Amino acid sequence: MSLFDLQKVNIVLTSPYQFINLAVGLAIVLGLITTIPVFIFYLLKYIQPALKNEEYSLIKKLIPLSIFLFIFGCFFGAKIEQYVVSLYAQTTTNYSLSNFWDIESFLSQVMIMSVTMGLVFQLPIILTILIRVKILTTHMLTSQRRYVYSALIIFAVLLPPTDILSLIMITIPLFILFEGTIIFNRNFHYN
Repeated sequence: MSLFDLQKVNIVLTSPYQFINLAVGLAIVLGLITTIPVFIFYLLKYIQPALKNEEYSLIKKLIPLSIFLFIFGCFFGAKIEQYVVSLYAQTTTNYSLSNFWDIESFLSQVMIMSVTMGLVFQLPIILTILIRVKILTTHMLTSQRRYVYSALIIFAVLLPPTDILSLIMITIPLFILFEGTIIFNRNFHYN
């Protein structure tokens, strides 16, 4: 809670079981996040015989980048939430309104936004793998750019902060990740 500047906001409990529900939800999310590397290890071990050596080594090389993008995406999602929350808190206090926020809903939304953005930031990794294993081409992605942009905007609309400012703050990095992936893989040619 100290990460968010909520001096003019009253955080309330609406039930004595909220801390338990919040702790269980947080434990499930953290448990899933920490088991993902183990899952990826066994998945790679399972699919290794079906991959060529260069495909397998590419996937192994992309794992550190994937971890970095996930962590960066989580922090990015938390910063968006922090900005939106402080903006709403300041706006309501400017109109002399009291802020009473449910702690479970507030922290759950922050957690959902952070993890979702961490997963969305895996877009370059997924697209790079699909391009390198010859399922997609950069030409196909560039010719279908408007559909990809539409899908990214629809996805961003479904994320928790539902205001236009948050939508812009979420979609611009997604467009940059998509375009960066195309630029990164532009010189890849099929053999």
